Amino acid sequence: MIFKGINNQSVEFRVTNYQFPEITDCEYDSNWLLVYLKVKSDCGNWETVDPSLLVRDLKDIIEWFEQLSNDIETNSDFLSFIEPNLEFRLTKKNADKKQIRITFDLESRPPNAKDDEEFYVDCEFNNAELKQIAFELKKEAELYPERAIKI
Repeated sequence: MIFKGINNQSVEFRVTNYQFPEITDCEYDSNWLLVYLKVKSDCGNWETVDPSLLVRDLKDIIEWFEQLSNDIETNSDFLSFIEPNLEFRLTKKNADKKQIRITFDLESRPPNAKDDEEFYVDCEFNNAELKQIAFELKKEAELYPERAIKI
């Protein structure tokens, strides 16, 4: 899926596989996802693939976008994860539009990034666009269910 940013910026976000597709019996290692990013931004253009999200993280992202699309108060104005490669932050909101900053860190930054540089894309979405994002992410998530869940 592609997050369309302000000023013709974009972030292509795609799960390509589990980090360890052969490990299916370890609750933690079985659920790391390889995330492909293709970023076109005012900060530069780059592509990365990195195990930056767990299956549960992807579900949290979907839920967050669903809540925003329905004007439901979220638990937090930002989402960050165990691997701090990606962050989604709600920077502005009103009834019609929400502005979200997608921030890239560590392995999700350009290969030549300096430590003190910030890399991000600002996006502005209406509720219908937020619903579409959640829908597209759900389609991605269906391909990668949680594995080795202890009951």
